[in-house]
Amino acid sequence: MSEALQDSHKSALEEHEMLRDCQDYHATLLEFEKRGFPTGGGGDADEENGINLTWKGGFSDDDGSQKAGGIGVTETHHTLLWDRACTLWNIAALRSAAAALDTDDKTKEGLKSAISHLQQAASHLSLCRQILEHSRENEYISTVDLSKPMLQFWEKMLLAQAQTCIYKMANLEGSSVRNHTTLAFLIQGAAPLYNEALTLAQDPRLQSELPTRCQEWAAHCKAQSLVCQARAYFHMSIEMRLSKTHGREIGRLRQAVAALNTVLDFCKSTQILKEAASLFNKESAKNSRGGTTIGPIAEAAASIQPEVEGLLRLASDRLKAAEEDNRTVYLEDVPNPRNLQEIRSQTLVKTDLPLPEAMLRSRANLFGWE
Repeated sequence: MSEALQDSHKSALEEHEMLRDCQDYHATLLEFEKRGFPTGGGGDADEENGINLTWKGGFSDDDGSQKAGGIGVTETHHTLLWDRACTLWNIAALRSAAAALDTDDKTKEGLKSAISHLQQAASHLSLCRQILEHSRENEYISTVDLSKPMLQFWEKMLLAQAQTCIYKMANLEGSSVRNHTTLAFLIQGAAPLYNEALTLAQDPRLQSELPTRCQEWAAHCKAQSLVCQARAYFHMSIEMRLSKTHGREIGRLRQAVAALNTVLDFCKSTQILKEAASLFNKESAKNSRGGTTIGPIAEAAASIQPEVEGLLRLASDRLKAAEEDNRTVYLEDVPNPRNLQEIRSQTLVKTDLPLPEAMLRSRANLFGWE
């Protein structure tokens, strides 16, 4: 199963019922646990039960190194709890892949599907972490995939992406909740999640075993957090304009422009993001001539700068017009941005979703008689 998953998430989703098979296997493991099969927490005694469950690591650094917990490195345990934790990890990986590959973020239906996949994936990783924390198995894990900081990092990252999708869905044309104060609260809600993921990406173990990947993840999280903050400022400026409080509109616009310039400075000064943008541009040119496709990390990183530049042009043009109107017509005092009220976060994502029925009840009655 792990080999099929490593081969390609896309082919696993398209050509095989891999997600359904993994869910069914999880249900099977639960049934075995109910029937009293060995689910101990590690140690020498468990090695005598005859069960040997081996999985491969899923991560390596970009230099191709295979360190203690790297890709292809196997780890064997002797309890079904270990097997269930690994299965949950792979179901989460497939769900996150489905959110990226099988959904359209320009439609309400596509965003709802992505939100569901991302929240379920985060919930699976949370459960995976709880299983390992409450068993002695946690003391013996050598692959970095199932280390506590790695599970926490992806849990926060997936939730941040789900919260961003909630904001995008609310911001669609024709949405019933397209209120700019609400939009500001929603996108602001993603910023602390990205910040938590940023902190976790700096964990000593992750930095030691996956230094290059951690640099990519940290740069992405910081940039996305800054973008969320800038968008919140911009939405509040629109709300101020609609409520005809022109001085406060200018204050919020100045906040937005300053925040967007900070993002651009970060993108231009961060080697990881510059290289991703360069690689993305080269690969895009190849693709137009039938070349290879760009990887998701580079594509996501390279998309930040164009998005920010477009929003900066919009905010700067509006700021210039608003300042001119205020000078000649409204004559309102413009508050110092530091004195403006902090924008509240409205976080709607959940990480404690119940397991779907497909993961609780297997398709076959394992212990039934014909």
